[in-house]
Amino acid sequence: MANLKLLDHFGTVGGLLGVLLPGLVLVATLSASCTRQPQTGAAANQTPQAAASPIPWATIQPPTQAPTGTSNAQAKRLPIRTFHGTGVIRLINLKEAWFEIDHEEIAGYMAAMRMQWRVKRGSMLKSVSVGDKVDFKLQDDNGSEVIIELKRAERMR
Repeated sequence: MANLKLLDHFGTVGGLLGVLLPGLVLVATLSASCTRQPQTGAAANQTPQAAASPIPWATIQPPTQAPTGTSNAQAKRLPIRTFHGTGVIRLINLKEAWFEIDHEEIAGYMAAMRMQWRVKRGSMLKSVSVGDKVDFKLQDDNGSEVIIELKRAERMR
C-alpha cells in the first residue's frame, strides 16, 4: 500500500528512481571513501590503538637481553662484613636456632631496634637466657645476616 502511494506521488517508477538514485550514489561514494586505506612506513605495522595513542611507540626499544654467564649481581658482590653489638635477649627459640633481641645501635650498620636473628650454631643459645644483656658478633653476607658469636656481657662491679 505504501509503495502505491509513492508511485502516485512520483508518477512512475522512473520518477521514483530519479529521486532515489542520486542518494544511493552519494551513500556508495561516501562508503567507499571511508574504507581503510593501505598504510606505508611505520604506521603500516601499528595496531589501531597504537595509532591513536599519544605515546610514540615507534621510539620505544625492547629491553636488551642480559649476557649469559655471570650476572651483574654476582659481579658486584660485596665482601662479607662483621659488626659488633650489644642488647638484651627477649625470646629464645632453641628448636629453630634463633632469638629475639632488643639491641642498641650497631655502628655503621643499623639503628637500635627489637628484632629476631638466627645463630650459626643452635648450641650458642644454651649459654644465654631471656633477660641477659649480651654482646654479639653479626656477620652480613650481602643481606644474609647471622650471629656468629653470642655471650653474656661483662657486668660492671
